Amino acid sequence: MNGNSILLVEDDPGIGRFVTRGLAAEGFSVQWLRGISGVPRQLTGADYAVLILDLMLPDGDGCSLARYLREAGQMVPILMLTARDSLDEKLDGFRNGADDYLTKPFAFDELLARVKVLARRGSAGPERSLLQVADLSIDVRAREVSCAGQLISLTRREFDLLLYLARHAGEVVSRERLLAGAWGNNGELSINTVDVYLGYLRRKLKAHGSETEIATVRGIGCRIGLAPDAGNLDPAAGSA
Repeated sequence: MNGNSILLVEDDPGIGRFVTRGLAAEGFSVQWLRGISGVPRQLTGADYAVLILDLMLPDGDGCSLARYLREAGQMVPILMLTARDSLDEKLDGFRNGADDYLTKPFAFDELLARVKVLARRGSAGPERSLLQVADLSIDVRAREVSCAGQLISLTRREFDLLLYLARHAGEVVSRERLLAGAWGNNGELSINTVDVYLGYLRRKLKAHGSETEIATVRGIGCRIGLAPDAGNLDPAAGSA
């Protein structure tokens, strides 16, 4: 993955120039498109570190484009940049394949920080079929989880939740992101459901002697891994 190449899709000329110049000054190479029609072709055979995607474009909807790209197997990290700021709209963005979400107006320093995080994540390349998190081995294709060679029996929803956490190991992930990223657009599930299934996972990991912790970061979310040293973490089996 080329860590310096950014594809920006933004129809507002002021924002487009602002982002392009700012990222160029930080050493990024920016390709700026004003609409979504040329995006799939631009991504074909290219090696972009991040796609910065506006949602309200003159020739289509950014969410629909993100969903199309994900269904087509395109895994470039997507930062959605939009004036839509309601929780439902943010969740919709995550459900359709966004990796991060930044609302307008925004500070360039925050945009830059988010772009750098996504670029580092993308540089890891395609996901392996076997993920290792602390003492857990997760076979993505077989949908199996083991600890010290012993399989841990998980339901479909438990596995999907654990897999999303594992894919973002080391990050603090909000319950809203967990809900959208793990289970998608399912109107039957709620934020409270996330808490319930986090409790199920914690109990099953403990029952199998796993040292992997799903630690709560108060007021923000949770993350998976070995217990960090930060004092604001509560590794107890509480809600996120």
